[in-house]
Amino acid sequence: MAAPPAEPSTLSESRERWRLFGIAVAISALVALPVGVAVAMSWVELPWSPSEPAAATPEWVTLPQLRATTTDGAVVKARVALDVDGVAARTAIQRRTQQVGLLLEVSVASRTHDEIRSPEGIEHLSADMRQRLNRYLEGEGANVVRSVAIQDLIVNPQ
Repeated sequence: MAAPPAEPSTLSESRERWRLFGIAVAISALVALPVGVAVAMSWVELPWSPSEPAAATPEWVTLPQLRATTTDGAVVKARVALDVDGVAARTAIQRRTQQVGLLLEVSVASRTHDEIRSPEGIEHLSADMRQRLNRYLEGEGANVVRSVAIQDLIVNPQ
C-alpha cells in the first residue's frame, strides 16, 4: 500500500523553514564576505602601501611678494613660501607678516647679484632666510621654520 500523502500544513511549514534558512544564509554571507576580505587584506602587504611611516607633510605659509636691493644695486623680486612646524608657528608668522618680510629682505640685501643668480647662491639664501626666521621666532618653539622655498625669483641688474 501506498503511504498516505503528507498533510498540506506540514508541507507548507517545511517550505517556510527552508525559505527562512536560505534568507539567513544569504544575509550571513553578505555580512561575512566583506569582513573576511578586510581581514585578509590586512595580512597582505600591498606594493603601494608604505612600509615605513610617511614623513610629515609640509605646511606651507605663502608670504606676499618681497622686493629688495642687493649690495651691488640689483633689484630682486621674489615670492617666498615657508614650511612651518605646526599651527602655532603658522599663526606667529601670519601675525608678524611685515616683520618676517623685512627679515627676508635683509637676507636678500646682504647678498650680491651674482650670488643670488647661481643655484648654490639660492640654496645659501634659502638657508640664511630659514636661520634668520628661526632666530626671530625662537620664542614660538625650536626651529619653527623647516624650510624656505623661493618662488618666482626675478633679478633685475641696475
